[in-house]
Amino acid sequence: MVEMTTKKGSRTRSGPARHRGLGFLFWVCLAAIAVAVGVAAREPLKAAFSQLSGKPPATSAPAREAPKVTVSPLTEAEQRLKSRPAATAVQTDRPQQVNTVERSQPSQPERPVIRKARLYFATVDQAGKIELKSVIRPIPASDSPLRDTLETLLKGPSAQELNLGLVSMIPTDARVRDVTVKGDTAVVDFNESFRFNPQGLEAMEVQLRQVVYAATEFPSVKNVQIRIEGTTVRYLGTEGIRLDAPLSRASFQN
Repeated sequence: MVEMTTKKGSRTRSGPARHRGLGFLFWVCLAAIAVAVGVAAREPLKAAFSQLSGKPPATSAPAREAPKVTVSPLTEAEQRLKSRPAATAVQTDRPQQVNTVERSQPSQPERPVIRKARLYFATVDQAGKIELKSVIRPIPASDSPLRDTLETLLKGPSAQELNLGLVSMIPTDARVRDVTVKGDTAVVDFNESFRFNPQGLEAMEVQLRQVVYAATEFPSVKNVQIRIEGTTVRYLGTEGIRLDAPLSRASFQN
């Protein structure tokens, strides 16, 4: 009897608990269905609300399109350059860089034009006899070739010519003051030092021959008039060599 009462009481307590569990599950399912329905109906509800309020529905920003790239066809020159190997392109670029550097460098001065002049010096043998010898000397060309030749003559023999035994009988202090050509006569004006030669009469004659022979190497010059300090003097030195008339090569032939 007691056992039966107990079982009956247990059935009575389990019944309401079962109903509560089922009720809770029902409400959970109902809430889930409401959420799903709300999510599904969100966009239509927004559209309907927008129509009622007069505002256009918010739309998501459209996806940006990828930028369009237009590829133009290569020119013939670009195609040839592209077809070359990389090593060839490097070798082609190097001369261009070198040429650019060379063009930026300053230009070098031009070398002077050189011409050949025949000069006359002397040799002296053991007996003291003096003879005239000619040499070819390169000198810079200018607009005054006769004066350049005579000024080079007055500077005397070069080191190589001295080794060959050549000397000059012209006084070392002699200088050319002026040179002019009138017809076939060259008028050469010297300073006072040219007039006096301490080596004697024979040296004076060789001195004049050196000047006259060097000047008459020019085809247009046949005679040479010697002047001292702008004046035509009668004698060279004090021993009687006449200078008041033009001299030629024939003047020294005995």
